[in-house]
Amino acid sequence: MKVCFAGIYKPDYSRNDILLQAFRSSGVEVIECREDYTDPNRYQKFIKKFKKIVPVCDIVFVAYPAPVPTILAKLFSRKKVVSDAFFSMYDTVVNDRRLHKRFHPVSIKLLLLDWISAMCADVLIVDTEEHKKYWGSWPFVNSKKIYVVPVGINTQYIHKTDKKSDIKHAFVTFYGSYIPLQGVDIIVKAFNLLKDNHDISFRMIGDGQDFKMAAALIKQYGLENRINVIGRVPYEELNNYINASDIILGIFGSSEKARRVVPNKVYQGCGAGKLVITMDTSAIREMFTEDEIVLVCNTPEDLSKAILKFHNVEMENLKKMDVVFQMFRSIQINLSHHVCSDFMNLISTYFVIFLTIKLH
Repeated sequence: MKVCFAGIYKPDYSRNDILLQAFRSSGVEVIECREDYTDPNRYQKFIKKFKKIVPVCDIVFVAYPAPVPTILAKLFSRKKVVSDAFFSMYDTVVNDRRLHKRFHPVSIKLLLLDWISAMCADVLIVDTEEHKKYWGSWPFVNSKKIYVVPVGINTQYIHKTDKKSDIKHAFVTFYGSYIPLQGVDIIVKAFNLLKDNHDISFRMIGDGQDFKMAAALIKQYGLENRINVIGRVPYEELNNYINASDIILGIFGSSEKARRVVPNKVYQGCGAGKLVITMDTSAIREMFTEDEIVLVCNTPEDLSKAILKFHNVEMENLKKMDVVFQMFRSIQINLSHHVCSDFMNLISTYFVIFLTIKLH
């Protein structure tokens, strides 16, 4: 089978990287049709390249961000199109990041692009059952064509190493793009509640929309010497920071989108055998139980209590937790394999059905 892996995607973005890996590890011939999302002429170039590539392909897979490339793929080919509805652009910009009001022209444009692409794609894949319910609630979007393919991890980049925390006490790390979904204000406020406990150290890695807000809170609470703030780090170096930590923090945002996702950092922290603390949601419980990760309410008080509880665990119990860490790692390595397997089963099954219909 030949798959046209199409779009304006970043190939090193975790979701796209894992799906590319899924195709290639399953023996599928992948022909990439990609243009840089920052190029002002990206769509004109994409159409030109797509017209040349698609005739030799059996199926088109449109990677995140998918709306416009999905619509173009349907307009300029007769091949079946599988689209990654990883998240709604409208929901992200309007409800989660609150960059525009609901009826702003940009918001309306994004809403229409989301809707049209979701309707015209032959198959939609999403990362959680909660996201499946979300997209299935949109008018004229058939929920029967929506399939769940979890995010997982690429174990080539994220894995458990022998590297330990550089200090004997607990090292708590948050890393991310500082988007509202991640709830960095909750994280800083939780750190503030623990600032007098010098057996716990804190690190925040990344940059983004809420970075200035987080920096202002750090200054307000006088945490400049308690939180090690680091900017963006190359993806290849992230594994070192994760493995040098004792606790990895997930997300704690208040938006509806935050309750529909299982973020990369949760999979990655577990894949490296670290204790993960994240907000308790239905989406998280699709993949994990309370025996596998620590689930809390998205309040500074609950988060700080969870961190403190881990720190106060006796050494005897820590040995038991190390066994659980090994289980985390096993779960995630297996998950990456199942993501590849389940994804390819979905594509293969759909392709066979389509081919049968076409032949008759």
